Amino acid sequence: MAQKEQILKIRDLDISFKTSAGEVHAIRGINLDLMKGETVAIVGESGSGKSVTMKAAMGILADNARVNGGTIEFTYHHADGTKETVDILKKDKKWIRSHINGKRIAMVFQDPMTSLDPTMQIGKQIMEGMIWHYKTPKQEAWDKAVELLREVGIEDPEKRMKEYPHQLSGGMRQRVVIAIALACNPDLLICDEPTTALDVTIQAKILELIRRVQTERGISVIYITHDLGVVAKVADYVNVMYAGKIVEKGTINDIFYDPKHPYTWGLLSAMPDLDTNDDRLYTIPGSPPNLLHEKKGDAFAPRNRYALVIDDKAEPPMFKITDTHYAATWLLDPRAPKVEMPKELRERLTRMQKAAGIGDVESFLKQQDEKGGPEDGSNE
Repeated sequence: MAQKEQILKIRDLDISFKTSAGEVHAIRGINLDLMKGETVAIVGESGSGKSVTMKAAMGILADNARVNGGTIEFTYHHADGTKETVDILKKDKKWIRSHINGKRIAMVFQDPMTSLDPTMQIGKQIMEGMIWHYKTPKQEAWDKAVELLREVGIEDPEKRMKEYPHQLSGGMRQRVVIAIALACNPDLLICDEPTTALDVTIQAKILELIRRVQTERGISVIYITHDLGVVAKVADYVNVMYAGKIVEKGTINDIFYDPKHPYTWGLLSAMPDLDTNDDRLYTIPGSPPNLLHEKKGDAFAPRNRYALVIDDKAEPPMFKITDTHYAATWLLDPRAPKVEMPKELRERLTRMQKAAGIGDVESFLKQQDEKGGPEDGSNE
């Protein structure tokens, strides 16, 4: 099988923010990979660093951000087919605006009203990027914009071109934002909670739209979300973030059917489930840490009912479970006591697998357990 081309490679990314209350260490050593045509989800609670990581990849960090270290390598092709890899952290804002923003990496934000100009007609907003990046003649840009509106499922696109954002519904505005993001045919589409502000039926349509566009155009997609239901529908790979670090990563099956980190267990347990016997929805105890005051050891330890003594002394490394699956928890150390995921969660995952039609679920989980202990200290 042909080797997939890597388009984004983040290594040891470390970012702080200067605030009036002090320095907030928001990103603490992120490693992330994305191949051409793949969908990667970044999951975690608010404040875990999901959006900051992707804003760094787009070169649009706030002025009070300080990059302490790391690299963000982005690979793209020029019009003549030649390939180039650049470290976005080493480029100035002017270069990034000309070569990256909107042209090769585009972002869809969660609230379309904050990313659309209320004083400008829809058509002009879609045409803007084409004219700025490619000097596209106005009539050609107009025709392309009409076609884009049609592609994202907006009826009567010629009429909509002359309308303003307030004249459209929430779902239509989000479709317009996606059309703007696709206008320059980017290699990478970053979707930051793209369905949060929409009702459930519209959410499903927007996700289906993004997936269809991705398949047709062969672009890569990164989803930033706290909603594991969205992740299950769209992702190939999942990165679970907590307190500025990736604490577990793997394929969609690794994370959903064989999770190893107690935080991932908590996130999956908190998903609404019609078949559960519990009267109340599970919540992870406590609150996310205040990154103004860094804690020694594992940041998740105060909320982790399986925490070990070492969790308060040293940060866990990334343990390798399989070739695709890694988790940063001391529970995976060969010396740690064997801790199973909560019984209720295992039952829920079994139901999910049966619903997904994945063979004999119990034997699948047993096989995963019998693959042996993880390789100690792998920091891949």
